[in-house]
Amino acid sequence: MPNPRWTHDRKLVKGVSGIVGVDEAGRGCLAGPVVAGCTILPSSFFADSKNRKAVEKINDSKQFSEGERNILFQKIQSLIVEGKLFGATGSATVEEIEEHNIVGATCLAMQRAMEAASVISNGLWLPSKKHEADLFTQDVTEDLQWRVLVDGRPMKRLPIRHMGLIKGDTISLAVAMASLLAKVTRDQSMRQLDRQFPHYGFASNKGYGAPVHLKALEEQGPTEHHRARFLRNILKEPKIQQSNKFEQSRLSLA
Repeated sequence: MPNPRWTHDRKLVKGVSGIVGVDEAGRGCLAGPVVAGCTILPSSFFADSKNRKAVEKINDSKQFSEGERNILFQKIQSLIVEGKLFGATGSATVEEIEEHNIVGATCLAMQRAMEAASVISNGLWLPSKKHEADLFTQDVTEDLQWRVLVDGRPMKRLPIRHMGLIKGDTISLAVAMASLLAKVTRDQSMRQLDRQFPHYGFASNKGYGAPVHLKALEEQGPTEHHRARFLRNILKEPKIQQSNKFEQSRLSLA
């Protein structure tokens, strides 16, 4: 039986050039960047039964264990290397989250992922900029030649024309693939941070508010990779004291 997400997208691309899927990971974390994934599936992708077999297990990244996600991530990467589809990730830093807030930073990450995927596709899909009138609407008619789907509601601050698809990572194959690219890429970066800051359990909690993470924040204070906006209602001690704790922690690891 075909993956229902394959069936959804195969129907959606009839008569058009293909489908673009976009999703993010890390939007609700206390630490680390927000990362977006973008995949470009030409309509020809759905004409090959081998591709249908290759993606039969693709689903929302939250449905899998870390090991399963890594296997599916490698499968998507293999399809990219083979030229069957195109995909890329983009990120926004903690500093950009502070400057633009999480919604603005998420849109930055999505735009970067979409533009990078377009380059990888050698311009097969070119992001279409919103018109001025689009900035005042909740929804934007998708590109006439490509179906551009972003997980969730339409993003007003994302300057590229798109459609929002609520729970899109469970409905659309392209969006589900994007969610896997974003999640695995971000998890890799958080494991790197874990080696630098072992007290916080980043390898396991990936920056979310797990008990071990919250305990470390109480005892060690925040690192420069924590999102100050997100910690205001969590940390009870004055910022200067938290900063001193971080310096002590940093020196002990040197």
